[in-house]
Amino acid sequence: MQDEKPTGENRKHKDSLFVDYFSKDRDWKQHFLSLYNALHGTNLQVADTVLERVNLEQVLYKSYYNDIAVLVNGQFILMIEHQSTINPNMPLRLLEYVARIYGNIVDSKAKFSRHLVPLAKPEFYVFYTGDQELPPESYLYLSDAFPNQAPNSDLTLELKVKVCTIKSDHPSPVVHSCTDLEQYVQFLQLVEEARAAGHENPLRWAIQEAVHRNILRDYLERKGGEVLSILMTEYDYATDMAVLKEEAYEDGLFVGREEGREEGISIGLERGLAQGAYEKALETAKNLLSMGLEPEQVAQGTGLSLEVILQLID
Repeated sequence: MQDEKPTGENRKHKDSLFVDYFSKDRDWKQHFLSLYNALHGTNLQVADTVLERVNLEQVLYKSYYNDIAVLVNGQFILMIEHQSTINPNMPLRLLEYVARIYGNIVDSKAKFSRHLVPLAKPEFYVFYTGDQELPPESYLYLSDAFPNQAPNSDLTLELKVKVCTIKSDHPSPVVHSCTDLEQYVQFLQLVEEARAAGHENPLRWAIQEAVHRNILRDYLERKGGEVLSILMTEYDYATDMAVLKEEAYEDGLFVGREEGREEGISIGLERGLAQGAYEKALETAKNLLSMGLEPEQVAQGTGLSLEVILQLID
Protein backbone atom coordinates (compact mmCIF):
# COMPACT_ATOMS: atom_id res chain seq x y z
CA MET A 1 0.00 0.00 0.00
CA GLN A 2 1.25 3.46 -0.87
CA ASP A 3 1.14 5.83 2.08
CA GLU A 4 0.00 9.31 1.19
CA LYS A 5 2.38 11.97 2.44
CA PRO A 6 1.18 13.82 5.54
CA THR A 7 -0.34 17.23 4.98
CA GLY A 8 1.64 18.84 7.79
CA GLU A 9 -1.61 20.06 9.37
CA ASN A 10 -1.28 20.24 13.14
CA ARG A 11 -4.74 19.37 14.39
CA LYS A 12 -5.62 19.94 18.03
CA HIS A 13 -8.05 17.05 18.19
CA LYS A 14 -7.92 13.73 16.45
CA ASP A 15 -10.09 13.21 13.43
CA SER A 16 -11.99 9.97 13.09
CA LEU A 17 -11.83 7.86 9.95
CA PHE A 18 -15.34 9.07 9.10
CA VAL A 19 -14.30 12.74 9.29
CA ASP A 20 -11.16 12.15 7.24
CA TYR A 21 -12.94 10.19 4.52
CA PHE A 22 -15.94 12.48 4.09
CA SER A 23 -14.40 15.90 4.70
CA LYS A 24 -10.58 15.97 4.64
CA ASP A 25 -9.23 13.32 2.29
CA ARG A 26 -7.86 14.27 -1.13
CA ASP A 27 -11.12 13.06 -2.69
CA TRP A 28 -13.38 14.32 0.10
CA LYS A 29 -15.62 16.31 -2.23
CA GLN A 30 -16.51 13.20 -4.21
CA HIS A 31 -17.15 11.21 -1.03
CA PHE A 32 -19.17 14.00 0.57
CA LEU A 33 -21.31 14.59 -2.50
CA SER A 34 -22.19 10.90 -2.68
CA LEU A 35 -23.49 11.23 0.86
CA TYR A 36 -25.28 14.51 0.16
CA ASN A 37 -26.97 13.09 -2.93
CA ALA A 38 -28.13 10.02 -1.00
CA LEU A 39 -29.65 12.19 1.72
CA HIS A 40 -31.42 14.53 -0.71
CA GLY A 41 -32.19 12.37 -3.74
CA THR A 42 -30.09 14.65 -5.96
CA ASN A 43 -27.32 14.03 -8.47
CA LEU A 44 -24.88 16.88 -7.87
CA GLN A 45 -21.44 16.52 -9.45
CA VAL A 46 -18.12 17.81 -8.12
CA ALA A 47 -17.39 19.74 -11.33
CA ASP A 48 -20.43 22.00 -10.98
CA THR A 49 -20.88 22.15 -7.20
CA VAL A 50 -19.16 24.60 -4.84
CA LEU A 51 -18.26 22.93 -1.54
CA GLU A 52 -16.66 24.81 1.34
CA ARG A 53 -15.73 23.34 4.69
CA VAL A 54 -16.95 25.60 7.48
CA ASN A 55 -15.99 23.48 10.49
CA LEU A 56 -15.09 25.18 13.72
CA GLU A 57 -11.38 24.90 14.38
CA GLN A 58 -10.53 23.94 17.94
CA VAL A 59 -7.53 26.25 17.86
CA LEU A 60 -10.01 29.15 17.73
CA TYR A 61 -12.80 27.68 19.84
CA LYS A 62 -11.17 25.57 22.51
CA SER A 63 -14.33 23.83 23.65
CA TYR A 64 -16.14 23.84 20.32
CA TYR A 65 -15.35 21.72 17.33
CA ASN A 66 -17.66 19.66 15.21
CA ASP A 67 -17.20 16.68 12.93
CA ILE A 68 -18.39 17.79 9.50
CA ALA A 69 -19.89 21.10 8.36
CA VAL A 70 -19.95 21.86 4.64
CA LEU A 71 -21.48 24.82 2.82
CA VAL A 72 -23.07 23.58 -0.43
CA ASN A 73 -23.38 26.12 -3.28
CA GLY A 74 -23.59 28.86 -0.68
CA GLN A 75 -27.17 27.77 0.10
CA PHE A 76 -27.08 24.82 2.49
CA ILE A 77 -24.96 23.95 5.53
CA LEU A 78 -24.89 20.21 6.06
CA MET A 79 -23.74 19.38 9.59
CA ILE A 80 -22.99 15.75 10.49
CA GLU A 81 -21.87 14.28 13.80
CA HIS A 82 -20.53 10.71 13.96
CA GLN A 83 -21.46 9.14 17.31
CA SER A 84 -21.18 5.72 18.94
CA THR A 85 -23.44 6.81 21.82
CA ILE A 86 -26.61 8.86 21.62
CA ASN A 87 -26.35 12.20 23.38
CA PRO A 88 -29.76 13.80 24.06
CA ASN A 89 -27.99 17.18 24.27
CA MET A 90 -26.84 17.01 20.65
CA PRO A 91 -29.45 19.60 19.52
CA LEU A 92 -28.00 22.07 22.02
CA ARG A 93 -24.46 21.35 20.89
CA LEU A 94 -25.40 21.78 17.24
CA LEU A 95 -27.20 25.02 18.08
CA GLU A 96 -23.94 26.37 19.51
CA TYR A 97 -21.98 25.10 16.51
CA VAL A 98 -24.23 26.59 13.85
CA ALA A 99 -24.45 29.95 15.67
CA ARG A 100 -20.67 30.20 15.66
CA ILE A 101 -20.48 29.11 12.03
CA TYR A 102 -22.95 31.83 11.04
CA GLY A 103 -20.82 34.27 12.98
CA ASN A 104 -17.84 33.24 10.88
CA ILE A 105 -19.45 33.30 7.43
CA VAL A 106 -21.78 36.31 7.78
CA ASP A 107 -20.29 39.80 7.60
CA SER A 108 -20.57 41.30 11.06
CA LYS A 109 -21.65 44.69 9.71
CA ALA A 110 -24.41 43.14 7.59
CA LYS A 111 -26.22 42.03 10.73
CA PHE A 112 -27.09 45.67 11.44
CA SER A 113 -28.24 46.41 7.91
CA ARG A 114 -31.82 47.40 7.12
CA HIS A 115 -31.89 44.63 4.52
CA LEU A 116 -32.54 41.02 5.38
CA VAL A 117 -29.33 39.00 5.41
CA PRO A 118 -29.77 35.71 3.47
CA LEU A 119 -28.57 32.67 5.39
CA ALA A 120 -27.58 29.23 4.21
CA LYS A 121 -30.19 26.72 5.36
CA PRO A 122 -28.78 24.31 7.98
CA GLU A 123 -29.49 20.59 8.17
CA PHE A 124 -28.43 18.47 11.13
CA TYR A 125 -27.60 14.77 11.19
CA VAL A 126 -26.14 12.25 13.62
CA PHE A 127 -24.74 9.06 12.11
CA TYR A 128 -24.96 6.50 14.89
CA THR A 129 -22.64 3.46 14.97
CA GLY A 130 -23.26 2.15 18.49
CA ASP A 131 -24.72 -1.15 19.68
CA GLN A 132 -27.90 0.22 21.25
CA GLU A 133 -31.02 -0.91 19.40
CA LEU A 134 -32.44 2.13 17.64
CA PRO A 135 -34.83 2.51 14.72
CA PRO A 136 -33.21 3.09 11.33
CA GLU A 137 -34.10 6.78 11.59
CA SER A 138 -35.27 8.90 14.49
CA TYR A 139 -35.13 12.52 15.64
CA LEU A 140 -33.81 14.61 18.49
CA TYR A 141 -35.42 17.98 19.24
CA LEU A 142 -34.08 20.96 21.13
CA SER A 143 -37.59 21.50 22.54
CA ASP A 144 -37.28 18.19 24.43
CA ALA A 145 -35.02 20.13 26.80
CA PHE A 146 -37.74 22.68 27.66
CA PRO A 147 -39.25 21.20 30.84
CA ASN A 148 -42.01 23.73 31.44
CA GLN A 149 -43.49 24.15 27.98
CA ALA A 150 -47.22 23.63 27.74
CA PRO A 151 -48.55 20.94 25.37
CA ASN A 152 -48.99 22.24 21.82
CA SER A 153 -47.49 25.59 22.80
CA ASP A 154 -45.91 27.78 20.15
CA LEU A 155 -42.16 27.32 20.03
CA THR A 156 -39.92 30.32 19.63
CA LEU A 157 -36.83 28.15 19.17
CA GLU A 158 -36.44 24.68 17.74
CA LEU A 159 -33.67 22.56 16.25
CA LYS A 160 -34.32 19.15 14.72
CA VAL A 161 -31.59 16.52 14.37
CA LYS A 162 -32.08 13.43 12.24
CA VAL A 163 -30.42 10.35 13.73
CA CYS A 164 -29.42 7.77 11.11
CA THR A 165 -28.46 4.35 12.44
CA ILE A 166 -25.85 3.11 10.00
CA LYS A 167 -24.37 0.00 11.65
CA SER A 168 -27.18 -2.50 12.27
CA ASP A 169 -29.15 -5.26 10.59
CA HIS A 170 -31.74 -2.65 9.62
CA PRO A 171 -29.85 0.57 8.95
CA SER A 172 -31.07 3.88 7.63
CA PRO A 173 -31.93 3.76 3.90
CA VAL A 174 -29.11 6.23 3.28
CA VAL A 175 -26.57 3.43 3.85
CA HIS A 176 -27.66 1.43 0.81
CA SER A 177 -28.21 4.60 -1.23
CA CYS A 178 -24.59 5.73 -0.77
CA THR A 179 -21.83 3.33 -1.85
CA ASP A 180 -19.18 5.27 0.07
CA LEU A 181 -21.15 5.08 3.31
CA GLU A 182 -22.04 1.42 2.77
CA GLN A 183 -18.37 0.52 2.31
CA TYR A 184 -17.40 2.57 5.35
CA VAL A 185 -19.87 0.51 7.42
CA GLN A 186 -18.50 -2.71 5.92
CA PHE A 187 -15.01 -1.65 6.96
CA LEU A 188 -16.17 -1.00 10.54
CA GLN A 189 -17.60 -4.51 10.60
CA LEU A 190 -14.25 -5.94 9.44
CA VAL A 191 -12.51 -4.14 12.31
CA GLU A 192 -14.98 -5.61 14.80
CA GLU A 193 -14.58 -9.08 13.29
CA ALA A 194 -10.81 -8.84 13.59
CA ARG A 195 -10.93 -7.73 17.21
CA ALA A 196 -13.46 -10.43 18.11
CA ALA A 197 -11.31 -13.09 16.43
CA GLY A 198 -8.29 -12.00 18.47
CA HIS A 199 -6.03 -11.07 15.57
CA GLU A 200 -2.62 -9.94 16.74
CA ASN A 201 -3.00 -6.70 14.80
CA PRO A 202 -6.73 -6.35 14.10
CA LEU A 203 -6.57 -2.88 12.55
CA ARG A 204 -3.87 -3.79 10.05
CA TRP A 205 -5.69 -7.06 9.24
CA ALA A 206 -8.95 -5.17 8.65
CA ILE A 207 -7.22 -2.77 6.24
CA GLN A 208 -5.62 -5.62 4.28
CA GLU A 209 -8.86 -7.61 4.21
CA ALA A 210 -10.84 -4.58 3.06
CA VAL A 211 -8.44 -4.00 0.17
CA HIS A 212 -8.75 -7.69 -0.74
CA ARG A 213 -12.56 -7.40 -0.75
CA ASN A 214 -12.50 -4.12 -2.69
CA ILE A 215 -13.91 -2.13 0.27
CA LEU A 216 -12.66 1.49 0.27
CA ARG A 217 -9.81 0.05 -1.76
CA ASP A 218 -8.47 3.21 -3.42
CA TYR A 219 -8.58 5.16 -0.17
CA LEU A 220 -6.91 2.43 1.91
CA GLU A 221 -4.22 1.65 -0.68
CA ARG A 222 -3.38 5.32 -1.03
CA LYS A 223 -3.37 6.15 2.70
CA GLY A 224 -2.65 2.81 4.38
CA GLY A 225 -0.23 4.01 7.05
CA GLU A 226 -2.16 7.18 7.77
CA VAL A 227 -5.43 5.25 8.07
CA LEU A 228 -3.78 2.88 10.55
CA SER A 229 -2.59 5.87 12.56
CA ILE A 230 -6.07 7.40 12.59
CA LEU A 231 -7.65 4.12 13.66
CA MET A 232 -5.16 3.51 16.47
CA THR A 233 -5.68 7.01 17.81
CA GLU A 234 -9.45 6.71 17.47
CA TYR A 235 -9.66 3.40 19.33
CA ASP A 236 -7.14 4.52 21.97
CA TYR A 237 -9.23 7.64 22.60
CA ALA A 238 -12.48 5.67 22.91
CA THR A 239 -10.85 3.27 25.38
CA ASP A 240 -9.31 6.09 27.40
CA MET A 241 -12.63 7.90 27.74
CA ALA A 242 -14.43 4.75 28.90
CA VAL A 243 -11.74 4.00 31.49
CA LEU A 244 -11.61 7.57 32.76
CA LYS A 245 -15.37 7.70 33.20
CA GLU A 246 -15.31 4.46 35.17
CA GLU A 247 -12.40 5.62 37.35
CA ALA A 248 -14.06 8.96 38.01
CA TYR A 249 -17.24 7.19 39.11
CA GLU A 250 -15.36 4.74 41.34
CA ASP A 251 -13.50 7.58 43.05
CA GLY A 252 -16.76 8.28 44.87
CA LEU A 253 -16.61 12.04 44.43
CA PHE A 254 -19.81 13.51 45.87
CA VAL A 255 -21.36 10.03 46.15
CA GLY A 256 -25.10 10.01 46.69
CA ARG A 257 -25.95 13.05 44.60
CA GLU A 258 -26.64 12.70 40.90
CA GLU A 259 -25.34 16.17 40.12
CA GLY A 260 -22.30 15.43 42.24
CA ARG A 261 -21.67 12.20 40.37
CA GLU A 262 -21.69 14.12 37.09
CA GLU A 263 -19.31 16.69 38.55
CA GLY A 264 -17.09 13.90 39.81
CA ILE A 265 -16.95 12.39 36.35
CA SER A 266 -16.03 15.78 34.90
CA ILE A 267 -13.26 16.32 37.44
CA GLY A 268 -11.96 12.80 36.94
CA LEU A 269 -11.87 13.27 33.19
CA GLU A 270 -9.93 16.51 33.46
CA ARG A 271 -7.39 14.99 35.83
CA GLY A 272 -7.06 11.79 33.86
CA LEU A 273 -6.68 13.50 30.51
CA ALA A 274 -4.09 15.91 31.89
CA GLN A 275 -2.01 13.11 33.40
CA GLY A 276 -2.45 10.34 30.89
CA ALA A 277 -2.92 11.84 27.44
CA TYR A 278 0.75 12.57 26.85
CA GLU A 279 1.90 9.14 28.02
CA LYS A 280 -0.70 7.45 25.84
CA ALA A 281 0.39 9.48 22.83
CA LEU A 282 3.98 8.38 23.42
CA GLU A 283 2.91 4.75 23.63
CA THR A 284 0.93 5.04 20.40
CA ALA A 285 3.89 6.74 18.71
CA LYS A 286 6.21 3.90 19.67
CA ASN A 287 3.78 1.36 18.24
CA LEU A 288 3.47 3.26 14.97
CA LEU A 289 7.24 3.63 14.65
CA SER A 290 7.68 -0.10 15.22
CA MET A 291 5.33 -0.69 12.28
CA GLY A 292 7.61 1.28 10.00
CA LEU A 293 5.67 4.53 9.67
CA GLU A 294 7.63 7.67 8.85
CA PRO A 295 8.25 10.13 11.73
CA GLU A 296 6.13 12.81 10.02
CA GLN A 297 3.18 10.40 9.78
CA VAL A 298 3.54 9.42 13.43
CA ALA A 299 3.66 13.08 14.47
CA GLN A 300 0.50 13.80 12.50
CA GLY A 301 -1.33 10.77 13.83
CA THR A 302 -0.50 11.31 17.51
CA GLY A 303 -0.41 15.11 17.73
CA LEU A 304 3.14 14.99 19.14
CA SER A 305 5.79 17.27 17.72
CA LEU A 306 8.23 15.93 15.17
CA GLU A 307 11.03 16.73 17.61
CA VAL A 308 9.54 14.39 20.21
CA ILE A 309 9.13 11.63 17.63
CA LEU A 310 12.76 11.95 16.56
CA GLN A 311 13.82 11.76 20.21
CA LEU A 312 11.89 8.48 20.52
CA ILE A 313 13.78 7.13 17.51
CA ASP A 314 17.12 8.14 19.01
